[in-house]
Amino acid sequence: MYYRRNLKANNSIAGLMPAIVSLGLFIIANIFWGFHVGFKVLALIILIYALFQFRAYHRVRSLTYLISSIYLLTFALFLFFAPISDVGLDKINFTPFNKFLAFCMFALLIWLVYLSITRKVKWKGREVYELAAMAVKETSNGFTERPYPTGKLNYSKHDLLEFASFLRSNQIALPFYEENEIAFVPIKMGQEFRFLYTNDYNYKDKSWILFDYMGNVTVHISKKDYLEYKENLSFDQLCESMGNLFKDFFELFLKGEELRIIDRLDSLKINIFS
Repeated sequence: MYYRRNLKANNSIAGLMPAIVSLGLFIIANIFWGFHVGFKVLALIILIYALFQFRAYHRVRSLTYLISSIYLLTFALFLFFAPISDVGLDKINFTPFNKFLAFCMFALLIWLVYLSITRKVKWKGREVYELAAMAVKETSNGFTERPYPTGKLNYSKHDLLEFASFLRSNQIALPFYEENEIAFVPIKMGQEFRFLYTNDYNYKDKSWILFDYMGNVTVHISKKDYLEYKENLSFDQLCESMGNLFKDFFELFLKGEELRIIDRLDSLKINIFS
């Protein structure tokens, strides 16, 4: 099924930057010091990326980041211990340990490819914004700074904490915990780095959907995110729709139908890099 896209196209290459940096440093090291140093430099870079992925897993508790971090760690160890000749990897002199690391590395890579194909790797913020815009019919009034109350929902604090864990681990939105409420920030692909690797990140000038422990739901959409839409949508309707979307998600979660939430997001078939 085709869905009309309300958001502008995403042309960012932020997600490719780690690979570009790694390849560039690897080539530079090979030119000046040869393959023996080049592969060790690449191993060190990949090890650093693995540590970042472990940190992201600690923050998100997503299977994607766990598998990615183990894959990168295995890849780094493989490059560090692999025999190197003047022309690259010396496959003839691979030890059983080298072969074991290579087997683990390719098995984990296949797992990651599967997770990518099934959209488990993807941050689904763009899908959230697209779904919210589908219910907006008017394009009269534009952006305003104020948060918008979108009604109430019956739930317990325990339910809300479990819902927060679900949204986080499925990479739909990152929860920020306050004393009497939880704010959910939808994350788009390429924008996750600042949230994952910044301590005490100030989310309040971003877009968020806030559930307090009394059942009140409030929405704030940032100007930056609002301007990502192609049209000048009715701001009140957009906030109302965003709040209703997350209330629908919560009600599905409470009924044990979490899979329907994922299916609804994945049905948009948005590019896995967007």
